[in-house]
Amino acid sequence: MKPVLMRHIETTSESFKAWKNGHPYLHNPWHYHPEVEITHIIKGEGILFIGDNISNYTQNELVMIGSNLPHEWRSDHNNANDQYSECVAVHFHQNFPGEDFYKMPEALPINYLFDLAHRGIKVKEEAAKAFIMEKLLLLIDSSGIERIGILFSILNRIATCTNIELLSSAGFFSSINDRQNHRMNLIYNYVINNFKNPISVDDVAKQINMTATSFCRFFKKRAAKSFVQYINEIRVGYACKLLLEGNYNISGIAYESGFENISNFNKQFKKIRKVTPSQFSVLLSKKKG
Repeated sequence: MKPVLMRHIETTSESFKAWKNGHPYLHNPWHYHPEVEITHIIKGEGILFIGDNISNYTQNELVMIGSNLPHEWRSDHNNANDQYSECVAVHFHQNFPGEDFYKMPEALPINYLFDLAHRGIKVKEEAAKAFIMEKLLLLIDSSGIERIGILFSILNRIATCTNIELLSSAGFFSSINDRQNHRMNLIYNYVINNFKNPISVDDVAKQINMTATSFCRFFKKRAAKSFVQYINEIRVGYACKLLLEGNYNISGIAYESGFENISNFNKQFKKIRKVTPSQFSVLLSKKKG
């Protein structure tokens, strides 16, 4: 399914838009937008589709969604009063203060935050959520230069949060931060260009002039996961993308994503996504319904 382009900032009277919503239920189509989004669910529950991730959400969820990352908030379709949805959100263009702004040393943590947001970020630290909720409500009624300061206080709090969860997998989009270590860029580019084919540790180690043993130690230290796990995440992420597009059956998707047999595909998919490919497809069919 192709996501719909939506735009949220149409006025020249403000640099970004913040508002509070309240509806019987929250529902946007599967869409993307050039603006970065921060949404706090005050009340309500349902399913969040973001990139290749499908997860339940409930009240007091706080999510940051990067530019052009496809997503959909779909609350439980129930008009009962206790299912009433309420949220507060802000949408803004990443470079609204100017591209050179993020070159300042003080802004580097926020610049890195935007890189992470391309996968979607769920803030799980309770103290951070309380702080950000308060600031989001202030943002709605603020004006002038004050609102810019409030927005950056929110971004700084997310950037320094000690407990976050990245939602979409690394393989959903083929992008990586150019400021990351050069060797990691070489590894990533090699994997993205070759993940549909068999890849050995020796193959990748040669790309950065390392022995296989040194490479494994290096990669695990930098990525906090084994290289095999990383490859499987890339392949499963791509498989989810194909499932979303709906052009292949599950068997075809397994081989198109680089898995040599359907058994291993099912095993790795469930390990990473917590559901089987078939269950993932059922959740997608509910999204389309």
